[in-house]
Amino acid sequence: MIRGKYLTSKDDIAPVLAVRNAVFVEEQGFSAEGERDAYDDMAIYALAFNEEGAPVSTGRLFVDGDGQFTIGRVCTLRAYRGQGYGDLIMRMLLFRAQELHAPGIYIHSQAPVAHFYEHYGFQPTGKIEYDEGVEHILLYAKAEDICLEGSCAQCANASPEAK
Repeated sequence: MIRGKYLTSKDDIAPVLAVRNAVFVEEQGFSAEGERDAYDDMAIYALAFNEEGAPVSTGRLFVDGDGQFTIGRVCTLRAYRGQGYGDLIMRMLLFRAQELHAPGIYIHSQAPVAHFYEHYGFQPTGKIEYDEGVEHILLYAKAEDICLEGSCAQCANASPEAK
């Protein structure tokens, strides 16, 4: 059975950073210097563990100075993808955002995996940015469009290519 827990920036986030480093730096080639940022000092983290208790997936939620809620740095170790860990992370972060009465949530997603977030009610805003040469797209979901079940009405009616 997989399990998850919440952490804050006041906790030991070394396991979170280890998963992020393995995925973003070692696997995907992003710079180690750019992996940590100021939002790490104000984030709520979700961390998922495999059946042996090892951390395998993570993500963070933060509120910036303008009151904007953002989910980011969602990742799962390669060997554990497709097994529900990323889904657990998203549900945990979305649940916490709802508890905090977020009016809406943003996600900066790598463009090739943006479809993963559509299952939770996120839609592209059309804004494309590049982070270290990798195309990212800004996604947004209003509070009333968030689907914790991971299968919202708009996604159920979407074309197979969008799923």
